[in-house]
Amino acid sequence: MFKKVLLIVPFVLLLLTGCRNISDVKDSFCGIHINYQYCKCAFHNEYCDAIGMSKSEAKNHVYNEYDEWKEKNSEKPEVKKEENEDEDDIDNEEVGDDCKYDSDCDPICEGDIKWKMGCNPREGVCIKTFDTDCSSEIETFAELNFSKVCNAGECVRDENSINQKKTELENLKNEMSDELKALNAKRDDLKNLMLDANKSCINGIADMTNLAIFEFSTRIASLMAGGLPDLASASLDYVNDAIGKINAYASSETPEEVKLKPHEYIKLNCDLYHHFIDILASTDQELDDILEKANTADEQLELLP
Repeated sequence: MFKKVLLIVPFVLLLLTGCRNISDVKDSFCGIHINYQYCKCAFHNEYCDAIGMSKSEAKNHVYNEYDEWKEKNSEKPEVKKEENEDEDDIDNEEVGDDCKYDSDCDPICEGDIKWKMGCNPREGVCIKTFDTDCSSEIETFAELNFSKVCNAGECVRDENSINQKKTELENLKNEMSDELKALNAKRDDLKNLMLDANKSCINGIADMTNLAIFEFSTRIASLMAGGLPDLASASLDYVNDAIGKINAYASSETPEEVKLKPHEYIKLNCDLYHHFIDILASTDQELDDILEKANTADEQLELLP
Protein backbone atom coordinates (compact mmCIF):
# COMPACT_ATOMS: atom_id res chain seq x y z
CA MET A 1 0.00 0.00 0.00
CA PHE A 2 2.81 2.41 0.93
CA LYS A 3 4.52 1.69 -2.39
CA LYS A 4 1.34 2.58 -4.25
CA VAL A 5 1.15 5.92 -2.44
CA LEU A 6 4.74 6.65 -3.39
CA LEU A 7 3.93 5.95 -7.01
CA ILE A 8 0.80 8.15 -6.95
CA VAL A 9 2.46 11.27 -5.46
CA PRO A 10 4.93 11.90 -8.34
CA PHE A 11 2.11 11.24 -10.78
CA VAL A 12 -0.08 13.91 -9.09
CA LEU A 13 2.80 16.40 -9.05
CA LEU A 14 3.35 15.74 -12.72
CA LEU A 15 -0.33 16.47 -13.40
CA LEU A 16 -0.16 19.71 -11.41
CA THR A 17 2.86 21.02 -13.25
CA GLY A 18 2.09 19.52 -16.61
CA CYS A 19 -0.22 22.37 -17.59
CA ARG A 20 2.66 24.78 -17.26
CA ASN A 21 5.20 24.88 -20.04
CA ILE A 22 8.44 25.99 -18.39
CA SER A 23 9.77 27.20 -21.73
CA ASP A 24 6.73 29.46 -22.10
CA VAL A 25 7.24 30.79 -18.59
CA LYS A 26 10.88 31.60 -19.22
CA ASP A 27 10.50 32.92 -22.78
CA SER A 28 7.14 34.71 -22.70
CA PHE A 29 6.73 35.75 -19.08
CA CYS A 30 10.02 36.15 -17.22
CA GLY A 31 11.62 39.56 -17.57
CA ILE A 32 8.61 40.84 -19.55
CA HIS A 33 5.65 40.55 -17.21
CA ILE A 34 7.56 39.88 -14.01
CA ASN A 35 10.89 41.03 -12.62
CA TYR A 36 13.60 38.72 -13.99
CA GLN A 37 15.09 38.34 -10.48
CA TYR A 38 12.14 36.18 -9.38
CA CYS A 39 12.77 33.79 -12.28
CA LYS A 40 16.51 33.71 -11.66
CA CYS A 41 15.85 32.71 -8.05
CA ALA A 42 13.14 30.20 -8.98
CA PHE A 43 15.08 28.37 -11.69
CA HIS A 44 18.74 29.14 -10.99
CA ASN A 45 18.84 29.99 -7.26
CA GLU A 46 20.22 33.45 -8.07
CA TYR A 47 19.11 36.89 -6.71
CA CYS A 48 17.12 35.15 -3.95
CA ASP A 49 18.57 37.51 -1.35
CA ALA A 50 17.61 40.51 -3.46
CA ILE A 51 13.92 39.52 -3.51
CA GLY A 52 13.90 38.04 0.00
CA MET A 53 12.60 34.60 -1.04
CA SER A 54 13.83 31.06 -1.12
CA LYS A 55 14.05 29.20 -4.40
CA SER A 56 10.80 27.32 -3.75
CA GLU A 57 8.97 30.47 -2.65
CA ALA A 58 10.14 32.27 -5.74
CA LYS A 59 9.04 29.38 -7.95
CA ASN A 60 5.57 29.40 -6.40
CA HIS A 61 5.38 33.16 -6.84
CA VAL A 62 6.43 32.97 -10.50
CA TYR A 63 3.96 30.21 -11.31
CA ASN A 64 1.12 31.98 -9.50
CA GLU A 65 1.79 35.20 -11.40
CA TYR A 66 2.11 33.27 -14.65
CA ASP A 67 -1.19 31.46 -14.08
CA GLU A 68 -2.93 34.74 -13.32
CA TRP A 69 -1.45 36.42 -16.41
CA LYS A 70 -2.33 33.46 -18.62
CA GLU A 71 -5.89 33.42 -17.31
CA LYS A 72 -6.36 37.11 -17.97
CA ASN A 73 -5.02 36.79 -21.49
CA SER A 74 -7.27 33.86 -22.28
CA GLU A 75 -10.32 35.80 -21.06
CA LYS A 76 -9.39 39.17 -22.61
CA PRO A 77 -12.12 40.28 -25.04
CA GLU A 78 -11.34 41.86 -28.36
CA VAL A 79 -12.35 45.48 -27.92
CA LYS A 80 -12.26 48.01 -30.74
CA LYS A 81 -11.91 51.65 -29.80
CA GLU A 82 -14.85 53.80 -30.93
CA GLU A 83 -13.88 56.44 -33.49
CA ASN A 84 -15.58 59.36 -31.73
CA GLU A 85 -14.44 58.61 -28.18
CA ASP A 86 -14.56 61.66 -25.92
CA GLU A 87 -11.07 63.07 -25.35
CA ASP A 88 -11.82 63.57 -21.65
CA ASP A 89 -11.96 59.80 -21.22
CA ILE A 90 -8.71 58.83 -22.92
CA ASP A 91 -6.06 59.54 -20.28
CA ASN A 92 -4.98 55.93 -20.68
CA GLU A 93 -6.35 55.42 -24.15
CA GLU A 94 -5.25 52.36 -26.07
CA VAL A 95 -3.72 53.64 -29.29
CA GLY A 96 -2.20 50.54 -30.75
CA ASP A 97 -1.80 46.81 -30.29
CA ASP A 98 0.72 44.04 -30.60
CA CYS A 99 3.32 45.98 -28.57
CA LYS A 100 5.79 44.11 -26.46
CA TYR A 101 8.21 46.82 -25.40
CA ASP A 102 7.99 50.61 -24.92
CA SER A 103 10.08 51.03 -28.05
CA ASP A 104 7.19 49.56 -30.05
CA CYS A 105 5.05 52.61 -29.24
CA ASP A 106 5.40 55.90 -31.13
CA PRO A 107 4.63 59.27 -29.45
CA ILE A 108 1.41 61.07 -30.41
CA CYS A 109 0.13 64.67 -30.51
CA GLU A 110 -2.96 66.13 -28.88
CA GLY A 111 -3.02 69.77 -29.94
CA ASP A 112 0.41 71.08 -28.98
CA ILE A 113 0.86 68.38 -26.32
CA LYS A 114 3.27 65.58 -27.15
CA TRP A 115 2.53 62.28 -25.40
CA LYS A 116 5.25 59.70 -24.80
CA MET A 117 3.72 56.26 -25.20
CA GLY A 118 4.58 53.10 -23.29
CA CYS A 119 3.56 49.49 -23.71
CA ASN A 120 1.08 47.77 -21.42
CA PRO A 121 2.42 44.22 -21.81
CA ARG A 122 -0.57 42.61 -20.14
CA GLU A 123 -2.91 44.03 -22.77
CA GLY A 124 -0.40 44.31 -25.56
CA VAL A 125 -1.42 47.94 -26.21
CA CYS A 126 0.28 51.36 -26.14
CA ILE A 127 -0.81 53.81 -23.45
CA LYS A 128 0.08 57.39 -22.55
CA THR A 129 2.90 57.81 -20.05
CA PHE A 130 4.01 61.44 -19.73
CA ASP A 131 3.42 64.63 -21.72
CA THR A 132 5.45 67.58 -23.03
CA ASP A 133 3.93 70.98 -23.80
CA CYS A 134 5.59 71.91 -27.09
CA SER A 135 4.45 75.52 -26.78
CA SER A 136 6.86 75.94 -23.84
CA GLU A 137 9.80 75.38 -26.20
CA ILE A 138 10.71 78.74 -27.75
CA GLU A 139 12.72 79.54 -30.86
CA THR A 140 14.19 83.05 -30.95
CA PHE A 141 15.30 85.00 -34.01
CA ALA A 142 16.62 88.43 -33.04
CA GLU A 143 13.67 89.91 -31.08
CA LEU A 144 11.08 87.53 -32.53
CA ASN A 145 9.95 84.53 -30.46
CA PHE A 146 8.03 81.52 -31.78
CA SER A 147 6.61 78.64 -29.73
CA LYS A 148 7.04 75.16 -31.15
CA VAL A 149 4.06 73.01 -32.13
CA CYS A 150 3.45 69.27 -31.99
CA ASN A 151 3.43 67.41 -35.28
CA ALA A 152 3.68 63.65 -35.92
CA GLY A 153 4.58 63.04 -32.29
CA GLU A 154 7.42 65.59 -32.18
CA CYS A 155 7.89 69.20 -31.06
CA VAL A 156 8.75 71.05 -34.27
CA ARG A 157 9.18 74.59 -35.61
CA ASP A 158 5.96 76.56 -36.17
CA GLU A 159 6.42 77.16 -39.89
CA ASN A 160 2.94 78.72 -40.29
CA SER A 161 3.55 81.44 -37.70
CA ILE A 162 6.99 82.18 -39.12
CA ASN A 163 5.63 82.50 -42.66
CA GLN A 164 2.82 84.73 -41.39
CA LYS A 165 5.41 86.98 -39.69
CA LYS A 166 7.40 87.13 -42.92
CA THR A 167 4.30 88.34 -44.76
CA GLU A 168 3.70 91.02 -42.09
CA LEU A 169 7.28 92.25 -42.36
CA GLU A 170 7.13 92.35 -46.16
CA ASN A 171 3.91 94.38 -45.97
CA LEU A 172 5.52 96.75 -43.46
CA LYS A 173 8.51 97.26 -45.77
CA ASN A 174 6.20 98.10 -48.68
CA GLU A 175 4.17 100.46 -46.51
CA MET A 176 7.31 102.26 -45.31
CA SER A 177 8.55 102.49 -48.90
CA ASP A 178 5.30 104.17 -49.99
CA GLU A 179 5.42 106.58 -47.03
CA LEU A 180 9.04 107.41 -47.79
CA LYS A 181 8.26 108.20 -51.43
CA ALA A 182 5.31 110.41 -50.44
CA LEU A 183 7.35 112.26 -47.80
CA ASN A 184 10.28 112.81 -50.13
CA ALA A 185 7.91 114.20 -52.77
CA LYS A 186 6.57 116.74 -50.23
CA ARG A 187 10.10 117.61 -49.17
CA ASP A 188 11.02 118.24 -52.81
CA ASP A 189 8.03 120.58 -53.18
CA LEU A 190 9.03 122.39 -49.99
CA LYS A 191 12.59 122.81 -51.22
CA ASN A 192 11.42 124.26 -54.53
CA LEU A 193 9.04 126.69 -52.81
CA MET A 194 11.77 127.62 -50.36
CA LEU A 195 14.15 128.42 -53.22
CA ASP A 196 11.51 130.48 -55.06
CA ALA A 197 10.71 132.42 -51.89
CA ASN A 198 14.40 133.07 -51.36
CA LYS A 199 14.77 134.26 -54.94
CA SER A 200 11.93 136.76 -54.50
CA CYS A 201 13.37 137.78 -51.16
CA ILE A 202 16.72 138.60 -52.75
CA ASN A 203 15.66 140.00 -56.11
CA GLY A 204 12.52 141.85 -55.06
CA ILE A 205 9.61 142.17 -57.47
CA ALA A 206 11.19 144.07 -60.30
CA ASP A 207 10.86 141.19 -62.75
CA MET A 208 7.73 139.57 -61.27
CA THR A 209 4.38 139.77 -63.03
CA ASN A 210 1.00 139.41 -61.40
CA LEU A 211 0.59 136.07 -63.14
CA ALA A 212 3.86 134.71 -61.74
CA ILE A 213 3.02 135.90 -58.23
CA PHE A 214 -0.43 134.30 -58.43
CA GLU A 215 1.12 131.05 -59.71
CA PHE A 216 3.52 131.02 -56.75
CA SER A 217 0.67 131.41 -54.26
CA THR A 218 -1.25 128.65 -56.04
CA ARG A 219 1.67 126.24 -55.64
CA ILE A 220 1.89 126.99 -51.93
CA ALA A 221 -1.85 126.46 -51.52
CA SER A 222 -1.63 123.13 -53.37
CA LEU A 223 1.11 121.87 -51.08
CA MET A 224 -0.81 122.95 -48.00
CA ALA A 225 -3.91 121.11 -49.21
CA GLY A 226 -1.91 117.88 -49.36
CA GLY A 227 -0.90 118.28 -45.74
CA LEU A 228 2.48 118.92 -44.19
CA PRO A 229 3.97 116.66 -41.49
CA ASP A 230 4.01 118.04 -37.95
CA LEU A 231 2.72 121.44 -39.09
CA ALA A 232 1.31 123.29 -36.09
CA SER A 233 -1.94 125.20 -36.48
CA ALA A 234 -0.11 128.50 -35.94
CA SER A 235 2.24 127.69 -38.83
CA LEU A 236 -0.73 126.73 -40.99
CA ASP A 237 -2.43 130.03 -40.19
CA TYR A 238 0.73 131.94 -41.04
CA VAL A 239 1.12 130.33 -44.46
CA ASN A 240 -2.57 130.73 -45.27
CA ASP A 241 -2.38 134.42 -44.33
CA ALA A 242 0.68 134.83 -46.57
CA ILE A 243 -1.11 133.14 -49.46
CA GLY A 244 -4.05 135.53 -49.03
CA LYS A 245 -1.79 138.57 -49.10
CA ILE A 246 0.11 137.35 -52.18
CA ASN A 247 -3.14 136.63 -54.01
CA ALA A 248 -4.41 140.09 -53.07
CA TYR A 249 -1.32 141.64 -54.58
CA ALA A 250 -1.46 139.55 -57.75
CA SER A 251 -5.14 140.28 -58.35
CA SER A 252 -4.91 144.06 -57.88
CA GLU A 253 -5.80 145.86 -61.10
CA THR A 254 -4.81 149.44 -60.23
CA PRO A 255 -2.17 150.87 -57.90
CA GLU A 256 -4.91 152.25 -55.66
CA GLU A 257 -6.20 148.72 -55.02
CA VAL A 258 -2.82 147.24 -54.12
CA LYS A 259 -3.11 145.93 -50.56
CA LEU A 260 0.45 144.62 -50.36
CA LYS A 261 3.30 147.08 -50.81
CA PRO A 262 6.42 145.96 -52.74
CA HIS A 263 8.62 146.01 -49.67
CA GLU A 264 5.95 144.03 -47.81
CA TYR A 265 5.92 141.44 -50.59
CA ILE A 266 9.70 141.16 -50.41
CA LYS A 267 9.62 140.73 -46.62
CA LEU A 268 6.81 138.18 -46.94
CA ASN A 269 8.95 136.07 -49.28
CA CYS A 270 11.94 136.32 -46.96
CA ASP A 271 9.76 135.19 -44.06
CA LEU A 272 8.32 132.34 -46.12
CA TYR A 273 11.82 131.22 -47.06
CA HIS A 274 12.82 130.82 -43.40
CA HIS A 275 9.46 129.33 -42.54
CA PHE A 276 9.87 126.62 -45.20
CA ILE A 277 13.32 125.83 -43.83
CA ASP A 278 11.73 125.16 -40.41
CA ILE A 279 9.00 122.99 -41.92
CA LEU A 280 11.56 120.99 -43.90
CA ALA A 281 13.62 120.43 -40.74
CA SER A 282 10.51 119.18 -38.93
CA THR A 283 10.24 116.33 -41.44
CA ASP A 284 13.74 115.03 -40.71
CA GLN A 285 12.64 113.02 -37.64
CA GLU A 286 9.69 111.53 -39.51
CA LEU A 287 12.05 110.57 -42.31
CA ASP A 288 14.40 108.88 -39.81
CA ASP A 289 11.48 106.99 -38.18
CA ILE A 290 10.31 105.62 -41.52
CA LEU A 291 13.83 104.50 -42.46
CA GLU A 292 14.34 102.86 -39.06
CA LYS A 293 11.11 100.86 -39.34
CA ALA A 294 11.99 99.74 -42.86
CA ASN A 295 15.53 98.73 -41.84
CA THR A 296 14.30 96.82 -38.76
CA ALA A 297 11.78 94.87 -40.86
CA ASP A 298 14.50 94.05 -43.40
CA GLU A 299 16.92 92.86 -40.68
CA GLN A 300 14.28 90.62 -39.10
CA LEU A 301 13.42 89.10 -42.48
CA GLU A 302 17.09 88.27 -43.03
CA LEU A 303 17.26 86.43 -39.67
CA LEU A 304 14.10 84.36 -40.10
CA PRO A 305 14.63 80.82 -41.42
